[in-house]
Amino acid sequence: MSALDRLKEKVESWKAEIRELNEENETLKRERESLDEALRQCREGGAQELEALRGETATLKSQLEAKDETIAALRVELETKDAEIEAIIAKVEALLE
Repeated sequence: MSALDRLKEKVESWKAEIRELNEENETLKRERESLDEALRQCREGGAQELEALRGETATLKSQLEAKDETIAALRVELETKDAEIEAIIAKVEALLE
């Protein structure tokens, strides 16, 4: 076998190796794209979930504020009723004397 034939064999061997590497590279590219897509979907899902949780938090905060206002109004009403009861008790005590 001549040097030229050996060189041709090496070139063919390298070409085959390059084809294999190109195929492997394409496979890796597809896998990376798939992983990139999965990551994007996770990020979107996480962002949507976070936004939903923010909405729930805002709703709960509003409900809590409304309840606080109701409690404050009931306290005022209770104080008023308490004062009325004290006045009635004072009148009854005055009548009993």
